[in-house]
Amino acid sequence: MAESFPEYIDRTLGYVKGRDPLRILQSTPRALERRLAGVPRRRLFTPPAEGKWSAAQILAHQSEMEMLWGYRIRTILEKNGAPIIGIDQDAWAKAGRYERIEPRESLAAFRAIRKANLDLVERLPGASLRRHGNHSQFGRLTIAGILRFLAGHDVNHSLQIEAILGRRRAGR
Repeated sequence: MAESFPEYIDRTLGYVKGRDPLRILQSTPRALERRLAGVPRRRLFTPPAEGKWSAAQILAHQSEMEMLWGYRIRTILEKNGAPIIGIDQDAWAKAGRYERIEPRESLAAFRAIRKANLDLVERLPGASLRRHGNHSQFGRLTIAGILRFLAGHDVNHSLQIEAILGRRRAGR
C-alpha cells in the first residue's frame, strides 16, 4: 500500500525528532560526498527496481529541492503568509531528465545552494524563523518547519542512497 502524504510527512519529520535540524543540514553534503567516493558511475545510475530512482536521480532531486525550498524561504521572508504552491516531483524528474544528470554535478549544485541557504538562515533574527507561508499541501509552514522538513528529507534520501548502494565494508 502506498504511503499517504501525511504518513510521508510524519515519517520524514520523525527522522529529525530530538536532533538539531541545522546540524543535519550542515553535514549532509559532506556525508553524501564521502558516501559517493569511489562508487562506479554505472552503479550510481542503476535504479534499485523498476520505477524507482537511482542514486544519481535522488541526488538530482535533492539539488532541485534545495533550490526550490531556498526560493520558498525567500518568498516567505518577502511576504509573511505568502502562498506556496506544491510541485509534482515526478514531473520535475521527467522534465529535468534526472536520469542523465551527472551525480557529482548534482552534488556540487546541492552543496553550493545548501551553503547559500544556510548562510541566509544563519543571518536571520530568531523571529524570522516563525514567518510562514501557506503551502498547498503542507498548510501553514514556518521557516523553522521548513528547516525541520529539509533535515528529514536529507535523512530520508541518505537512507535511500545507502540502501541502493549497500553498506560499506569495514576498512573501505
